[in-house]
Amino acid sequence: MSAGALRLVREGHSGAQTALLDRPVRLPLHRGAPAPWDVGQDLDEHLQLLGPRPAATGHGGDALWALLDQVGLSGRGGGHFLVARKWRTALDAGGGGAVVANAAESEPASAKDAVLVSRRPHLVLDGLVSAGEAIGATDHVVWLHAGDHVGHRALARALAERRAAGLRDPAIRLVVGPDSYLSGESSAILRGLAGGPALPAFRRTPAAVDGLGGRPAVVHNVETLARIALLARSGADGYRLSSLFTVVGPDHRTVVEADASWSLGEVVAAAGVPVAAAVLVGGYGGSWLPWTLAAGLGASEAAARGVGVSLGAGVIAPLAPGGCGLAHTAAIARYLAASSARQCGPCLFGLPAIASVLTRLAGGQAGRADLRRLDRFIAQVDGRGGCHHPDGAVRMARSALSVFAADVQAHRRRRVCAGAALPVAFPLPVTD
Repeated sequence: MSAGALRLVREGHSGAQTALLDRPVRLPLHRGAPAPWDVGQDLDEHLQLLGPRPAATGHGGDALWALLDQVGLSGRGGGHFLVARKWRTALDAGGGGAVVANAAESEPASAKDAVLVSRRPHLVLDGLVSAGEAIGATDHVVWLHAGDHVGHRALARALAERRAAGLRDPAIRLVVGPDSYLSGESSAILRGLAGGPALPAFRRTPAAVDGLGGRPAVVHNVETLARIALLARSGADGYRLSSLFTVVGPDHRTVVEADASWSLGEVVAAAGVPVAAAVLVGGYGGSWLPWTLAAGLGASEAAARGVGVSLGAGVIAPLAPGGCGLAHTAAIARYLAASSARQCGPCLFGLPAIASVLTRLAGGQAGRADLRRLDRFIAQVDGRGGCHHPDGAVRMARSALSVFAADVQAHRRRRVCAGAALPVAFPLPVTD
């Protein structure tokens, strides 16, 4: 790898810092374990580095809208919707309403949002205030999951600093939701804020039209908001297209900021994680790719979609040397089945059935009839759930059957690989 590819971009237009992180950050494999967090930037450091937040109303608002269109800034929570399009939808629906910073990183493999909130809370809050100004929001919320004590403390401290400094921010609420896999899904957040269960809604109307109390609601991932705040200061010429990734290793996770010119191979190398034959891209609801394809794939959503996958929320989980891809797939499928909302048949019955067959296959106990049943279950679940959770599980399972096709046939003939007996090297919390 070239030295230029590994160098994180630090300086942008007029000396403004345009990188979110100055170096890769290593964390424990499992969320909740003690982590070597640095103290996040306080308000004085934030303002010395970047200066005051430009207004997102009047001429400042016009400039920000133009910048969003010019760079095509998209969301970093998994859906990759264009920010400007979401804001225009909210304005066309009458504006006002709520803007929500989604800091509930419920995917157990991901850590990028936790690092960002703890390291640069004021950047996230700047982006939230700017988004609220742009759509005329009357309610500003940061949604966190119950297990993120570090993030909650960092944001509470940052809000207190902003009040003490007399910043003319609107009132911002910190709201804690349940620490579950689905509590960070946007419609689940809005149901929780409305007083209901934090579970995905069977939504047909976009949240930006009617999301909370009959009014528009715009939900942005915290990385999206941080990038809005950087773009407003740097301008298009100084803004660098980059993304945060969480690379999952055998005993740790590493958060890396990668320029759009990097490949996924360079992202994994920057994290220092060994790779075997394949990598899971996009998280537990993502897709397996052979490493021969993934290593040279551009570290951008456009490049990923070019080969039929998505980067999702930026999780890259390489299969470690000696690991069994089918065993990892089965373990993830069991976790996703146990984490479902249980609100419709595909979640309640389909995902456990898929997980059961995958478990038999990983253990060398499945025959041809089981594989036919698995194909049938996948076809019955795909696209039929009340939310997108079953689709993610099916996507992951279907990609595994393709990428690990030779292992599928070997396991079907009872020739189970040695890696099937090894512990799964991905973080999988115990579910009820």
